[in-house]
Amino acid sequence: MKKLQSQILIKYFVIICWVAYFSTYLGRLNYVAAMNEMVRTGFLTKPEAGVIGTGFFFCYGFGQLLSGFLGDRIPSRWMCFAGIASSSVINMVMAFTESGSDMLLLWCINGFAQSLTWAPIIKILSERLSAEQCKKASVAMTTTVAVGTISAYALAALMIGVADWRGVFVASSLIVGVVSVMWLVAIGRIEKVADTSYVEKEATLVVDVTLKERDVNTVNNIVPVVGNIWSLLLVMGIVPIMLCVVLQGILKDGVMTWVPTYISEIYQLGSVTSILASIMLPITNLGGVYAAYYLNSRYFRNEIKTSGVCFAITAGAILSLVIFGRFHVIIAVIALSITTSGMMGVNTMLISLLPLYFARMNKVSTVTGILNSCAYAGSAISSYGIGLIAQRFDWEVTILIWFFLAIAGVAICFVTRSQWQKVSQEKVLEPSGEL
Repeated sequence: MKKLQSQILIKYFVIICWVAYFSTYLGRLNYVAAMNEMVRTGFLTKPEAGVIGTGFFFCYGFGQLLSGFLGDRIPSRWMCFAGIASSSVINMVMAFTESGSDMLLLWCINGFAQSLTWAPIIKILSERLSAEQCKKASVAMTTTVAVGTISAYALAALMIGVADWRGVFVASSLIVGVVSVMWLVAIGRIEKVADTSYVEKEATLVVDVTLKERDVNTVNNIVPVVGNIWSLLLVMGIVPIMLCVVLQGILKDGVMTWVPTYISEIYQLGSVTSILASIMLPITNLGGVYAAYYLNSRYFRNEIKTSGVCFAITAGAILSLVIFGRFHVIIAVIALSITTSGMMGVNTMLISLLPLYFARMNKVSTVTGILNSCAYAGSAISSYGIGLIAQRFDWEVTILIWFFLAIAGVAICFVTRSQWQKVSQEKVLEPSGEL
């Protein structure tokens, strides 16, 4: 597939991909942002609210696994459009639901619809951009999490302030719908320009994501000798990494889901104030993305080792929350911000950069889908589990569980870092046929 060479067109292309995925956060985190208001007004109980969130994450995770495989076979443009447009419709219907059971069904469908976006976007980036451009674009795409979260929470606070929680879904639906049409038209034009212009074909391998000085000859030999994707994951040592991604999902999305409720209950703040206080988390998450990327490229040169450091930072932040968080809400927000920033660093390493090692095999979408499904399996566990634990016990017990999960992440990364260093740098895999 031909690469884009015009710098203006490349920037336009990356921006379109960024906006498309950014919009999905407006159509998914709006529920999280409005959840405390729905619980406060009695529309949902905490366990009910948690089940709906779990349903979304479960369907999103399962859909990621499926869409990862489909993404390597179906045009990214149409697959992404289907997901974004469907999410727009579902959000509009959510605004008019009258029961928690209807909301659960709709939000599960939304989870599956939104799962059709991330893997194909990463795939189309690897197809249309050079190795260096794709590396930068993948890191930039990670910032959609922070900016999307900020925007979703800000939009929710605005709509709850001027209307009610139903207005949150209406506003999100309209914005996401506009973006879906923009994606379909813009990507179609860009691909037409790329495919009809003479562009010298470049190799699609995008493995050198951590250091320009890595041995190119070594990288070019990272092609599977095994017969299927699961054998490949075993050879590359991805299975324990998948567990790390699950832990990351529990800590990142679980914390983000319940922070407004936690702040509201512990510090006796209103829904709008709690939402606005929670916006601090995604703002600092941007720093987590680039801090992890800098540490990895400058010092560690190993995605797993960098992830272990991020887990350790997260564990320290959670411990400080246990000890000092009771004194003031600002201390709690700072500790929680560092917690989610650390997990955004892990997200950048394991979900955005690691799959690029599989580009030459045309398995970027597949591996991305598998890892993202693991992340949202963790999210599904935490969405319901945190609400249940917080209700049956208290928030202190819940936070201690977060701490031990972060320590588990440190341990797994410590054990597996050497194996990943070996398979990512040595000629351990030789060229063979399609998986």
